[in-house]
Amino acid sequence: MKFIMVMIICFGVDCQAVYDSEFEYQTYDECVAEAVGVTEYMQLIFPASAGEIHCWDRETFNIFEEQLKKNGLPHIEPVLPSGTDT
Repeated sequence: MKFIMVMIICFGVDCQAVYDSEFEYQTYDECVAEAVGVTEYMQLIFPASAGEIHCWDRETFNIFEEQLKKNGLPHIEPVLPSGTDT
């Protein structure tokens, strides 16, 4: 199974999805290893941003892409500190 790296980066409430659907990693571990470096780079270059990086198989990626077409821009889930009630 092959995997696609999807990066969601947000500046305030403005979020964008960045990916290359034509480039696929041969394994999940290969994608995650590359994602670590991308995460470190993005945090260095854009310290005021928030984001997520995912490694999805083609089926999951296609679902994500369909949701983008229907709902517009992506969003990230907020990370709440431990012990915070929602």
